[in-house]
Amino acid sequence: MNDHANGLNEWFDVNFMGHGHCYLWRQDLVLLHSASDVLIAAAYFTIPVALYVLMLKRKDLEYQWMFVLFAMFIFACGTTHLLAVWNIWNGDYYLSGTVKAITAIVSILTAALIWPLIPKALALPRPMELQKANTDLQSEIELRKASESNLRSARNELQNHVKELLEAKKQLETEIAYRRAAEEKEKAKSLALERSNEDLEQFAFIASHDLREPLRKLMSFTQLLSSGRYGSFDEKGQQFVHYIRDAAERMEALINSLLEYSRVTTQSRDFENVSFAELADEAERDLQLRIDESGASIEKDIQGSVQGNRSQLRQVVQNLIGNALKYRSPDTPPVIRITGGQVADDLYRLTVTDNGIGFDPQYKDQIFEVFKRLHGRDEYEGTGMGLAICKKIIERHGGQITATSMLGEGSTFRIDLPIHNMGIFSA
Repeated sequence: MNDHANGLNEWFDVNFMGHGHCYLWRQDLVLLHSASDVLIAAAYFTIPVALYVLMLKRKDLEYQWMFVLFAMFIFACGTTHLLAVWNIWNGDYYLSGTVKAITAIVSILTAALIWPLIPKALALPRPMELQKANTDLQSEIELRKASESNLRSARNELQNHVKELLEAKKQLETEIAYRRAAEEKEKAKSLALERSNEDLEQFAFIASHDLREPLRKLMSFTQLLSSGRYGSFDEKGQQFVHYIRDAAERMEALINSLLEYSRVTTQSRDFENVSFAELADEAERDLQLRIDESGASIEKDIQGSVQGNRSQLRQVVQNLIGNALKYRSPDTPPVIRITGGQVADDLYRLTVTDNGIGFDPQYKDQIFEVFKRLHGRDEYEGTGMGLAICKKIIERHGGQITATSMLGEGSTFRIDLPIHNMGIFSA
């Protein structure tokens, strides 16, 4: 026990000569060394505190144990400098030597461990690299934000498209329902038209057989009465017989017109290529006598052709030219101009214009009705069926006929027809 106490006393023995004797106790040397060591010790004690604050603020730093070693090493160095000041006046060299030994151990340990860290430290990104990486990262963040914004816009646009599609679907469903209803209505109309055509065909049969026979007998009997073979009539009686014959002839004309109208809907024929220029020439030849009598002139500028029923289209052309001759101005020779040609991809237009008496525009639709006449029989002959037959023929060809006119200024009839009508068309 006494040995240990003696050893400890020797350890803290201050009977050795202090360093001040080496300086000969010169005040300038004592002050220089003591002040320098105190300042160094103060600086060394401050650095571990700074490292501790750094570690406390940045717990994410790698290799924190190395910061601890540096703090211990620097703190030990500061202690040696502080003991150097102590030993200027006190010769406590065992204590200062022990602190130096501790400093040496910590220094060697720090030096031994720092070398393996150098490659790892060199591998750490440089500030410029970190800045570039940070810039790239920021750019990527901005790009992602832009992408997210575009994605949101695309999503909103997609939602709008979906909404539009749903609305279009509803509209389409409504339109389909409407079209189905229209188709059903059209089917009903077609059935009604078929029944009407059947009735008309039946009527045509009756008219051609049952009505014609008594009409023939009536006309035959009136001829016999007029011949005088069965007695003579006074002037009044002959007038009555004349009335009967005229009525019978009008009846025959009406029956013939009805039969002609019915044939438009009851006959079928393959369509062929039809030239309106040829039809106009043929109609002009057939009406040549009336043309010469009226002093009429016909101007033609007709190009192209359509597919249709030749005989029926010829009937239309002849009827329109005949009407222009019939309804001419009393004091002016008729001038009839016929033009025709393709006006669209599948549309042919034929126009017949005259300088006749014309008609009131309010009747532009009524003139195509059955038995419609704008003038009395005493003024102009006819049954009022001609334009109705023309309209029926054109409609059965998938076309349209219209008229424009003014009283005293002539009339223009326009026919629009599809150029290509394939197959058999109910005509």
